[in-house]
Amino acid sequence: MAVGFLCNGLTPVVVGRAVDDAIATGRLNRLWLWIGVLACVFLVAMVANWTARFMLVRSQQLVSHDLRTAVTDRIQDPRGFAGRERTAGGLLSIASSDTTRVGDIVMMTVMPVAEAAAITYGAAMMFTINPWLSLATLVGGPVLVIVALRVARPLQRRSVARQQAIAQAAATATDVVQGLRILKGLGAIVTVRRRYDEVSDDAYRKTVHADAAEARLNGATEATGAVFVSTLGLAAGALALAGHVTIGELITVVGLTQFLVVPMTMFGRNIASRWASAEASGRRIREVLGADFERVSEADAATTERFIRALPSGLTVVDGTDPELIRLLESLPRTRVAVVPHAADLFDGSVADNVHPDRATAEHALRVACCDDIPDSPDKRVGESGRMLSGGQRQRVALARAIAFDPEVLVLQDPTTAVDSVTEQNLADNIARERAGKTTIVVNQAPAWNAVADARLTARRLRETAEGLLVGVEG
Repeated sequence: MAVGFLCNGLTPVVVGRAVDDAIATGRLNRLWLWIGVLACVFLVAMVANWTARFMLVRSQQLVSHDLRTAVTDRIQDPRGFAGRERTAGGLLSIASSDTTRVGDIVMMTVMPVAEAAAITYGAAMMFTINPWLSLATLVGGPVLVIVALRVARPLQRRSVARQQAIAQAAATATDVVQGLRILKGLGAIVTVRRRYDEVSDDAYRKTVHADAAEARLNGATEATGAVFVSTLGLAAGALALAGHVTIGELITVVGLTQFLVVPMTMFGRNIASRWASAEASGRRIREVLGADFERVSEADAATTERFIRALPSGLTVVDGTDPELIRLLESLPRTRVAVVPHAADLFDGSVADNVHPDRATAEHALRVACCDDIPDSPDKRVGESGRMLSGGQRQRVALARAIAFDPEVLVLQDPTTAVDSVTEQNLADNIARERAGKTTIVVNQAPAWNAVADARLTARRLRETAEGLLVGVEG
C-alpha cells in the first residue's frame, strides 16, 4: 500500500521534472523519456495497489473469521454462560457485525503506515524545493491526528451505545420470529409489535447519533486537511512569484499538495474513526470470550468411565423428570455422552445436511428414525429452525442426527412426544435394534419405550448414582 501511495506521489515529481527538462528547453526527445518513466510509475502503482488490496482484504477476512470462530466456539461450549441471560439475537450480533468491525482494524496496520510514508515522502520532495514547505508538511500529519482524536471522542461512546441497541433489536426480532406461532395463538401480536417498534426506534436513533458523530469527524478532518494543503499550495505560489522556485518545481508542489490531500485527511480519520468503532465492538467480544462458565469443568476420563460402567447396558427407560439429573449428565464429555434435548434445533438446509455430512450415514439414520414419510427426504429443505417440517418431522430428524452421531451413551429426553403411537412404536423398536449392546437412556414414560426397555430406573435413583460418582465435577 505504501508503494502505491509513493507511486502516486511520484507522478507530480516526474511531471515537474519533465516540464523543466523537456518542455521548457524544447528537447522533445527528452519528453519521450519522461513519458516512459511516467508509464513505468503507473504500472508499478497498478500492481502495488492490486496486490496490497488483495492482501488487505484477505487479512481482514481471516481476522474476522478467526474471531467469529472463537465467539461461536464459546457460545457452543457445553459449560454455558454464568450470570445474566444472553439472547440468541445479541450473541448473533456479536458473532457477526462486531467481529467484522474488529476485523476492519487490520486497516490500522496498513493504511496509517502507508499514509505516514506518503506524508514523509511528500516532505522529502518538498525539501528538495524549499525546506520550509517540507517542515510544514511534516507538521500537518500530527496536527490532523490531534484534531481527529478530539472530534472522535463522542463517536467512541456512541459506537458502544449503537452496538448495544442493535444487539437488543436483533435479540427481540429473533425472539419474535421463534415464537411467532405461539404469539399469534395468544393474540399478542400487537403488544409484541409495539415492543419491537420501541427497541427498533431506539437502535435507529442511536445509529443516527453515531453516524452523525462520524460525519462530524469526517467533515473536520476533510476541512482541516483541505485548508492545510491549500495553504501549502498558496505558499508555493508566493515563492514562485518571488522567483525562489521554478515553474516545474511549482507544478511539482501543486501536484504534491493535491496528492497529499488524501493521506492527510485519511491519516487522522482512520486512526480515530476505525479505532472508535473497533474498540466498542472489541469490548463486547472480550466480554463474551472472557465470561465465566456456568459449569466450571467437565468430568475427567476416569470419572466418566466409572459412571458409564455403572449404567445398565442396552436401553434404559427412566421414569420421571429431574432437571438436576440432566444437568449432571450434561457435565460429562460430549464425545462420549450425548444428551439430546426435547426441543432440538435444526438449521436451514436439507434434511440430510441436518443429520450427518456423510450421505450414506445420514440416509441410514433417517431410516432408523422413521423419516421415510417426509416428502423428498433426505433432500427436502427444512427451512430456518425446521419451519418447513411438522413438529413430528422435526423431532424425528433431530433423533436421526443423534443416531448418526452414535455416541457411547445416548440420552433422549421425551423424543417422541409429537409423533403418533404407531410411529412411536416403530421408532422404539428401530432404536433398540440399532443401539443393541450400547447404552441408551430414554427419559420417557410411554408404553412403546417400556416395551423394548432392557432396564427401568427412577430419575431419583439415577441422579443419586450420578451424584455419587460425579461429585466435585461442578465448580
